[in-house]
Amino acid sequence: MEEGEGMDLEQRLSDVNTYLSEGIHTVKGWCLPHLWQTLWPLYREIGDGPVAEIGLFEGKFFIGLCKTFGTSEKNRAAAIDVFDMQQFNLDGAGVGKMDVVKRNLGVHGIAEDAVEFVQADSLALTHRDADRLVREIGQFHFFSVDGCHEVVHTAKDIEFAMSVTANHGLIAVDDYTNPDWPGVQEAVARMYMLRDFNFIPLAVTCNKLLLCSYSFHSDRLAAIEEYVSSHYPTTRIKKVKRFGFQTLTLHPGHSVWSDIVK
Repeated sequence: MEEGEGMDLEQRLSDVNTYLSEGIHTVKGWCLPHLWQTLWPLYREIGDGPVAEIGLFEGKFFIGLCKTFGTSEKNRAAAIDVFDMQQFNLDGAGVGKMDVVKRNLGVHGIAEDAVEFVQADSLALTHRDADRLVREIGQFHFFSVDGCHEVVHTAKDIEFAMSVTANHGLIAVDDYTNPDWPGVQEAVARMYMLRDFNFIPLAVTCNKLLLCSYSFHSDRLAAIEEYVSSHYPTTRIKKVKRFGFQTLTLHPGHSVWSDIVK
């Protein structure tokens, strides 16, 4: 890494830490800062690139992703939500409002022009929509699935994410461990028990299931385990099989957030 790149990474780390220790608490939603114990080493492996989320609520996690992966007018992100079309919010998991999301993005330094807003029922997204997003934005380096938590919606959203995420990228499935939303686990179980996919389970932490390409699976596992073991010795790491794949379960070992360690 050249000196300039190192300085950019140091500034990025500082910006992310500032958001996680301060800004994240000013945005409504559900996202633990401790998730970045796992996300930061994965970002270092993947590098800058487009991010996307289905189901933003008020943008709490989305803003953190944008800050981590360098969202800008030249590296755009995608925000997909029913927003004001609440007739399609079948489980009432969160009422996203586009004006609130835009305001929160602006407050935290994410330019509105850096984000493509897609107001849609995710079940209606087609291959043409996927092709358009990739053509206009590029393959995504990180895609967060946090839309309707019904079985059909979750499975469809994960498959859509797989179709637009780069082979070296990541997919996060929210509320995987939340007993209030059993449809998420059921959707994932149905998918991996009935079919094979290029993206496979990698890790579970802070209520999210992370998926990565089979091609990068062993490298990503090693990156997580090495980083967390070195910098967060109180975080419990357990290796477990999920649907036949080696994965990690991570339980952050402290209740108060401290900065990410370089």
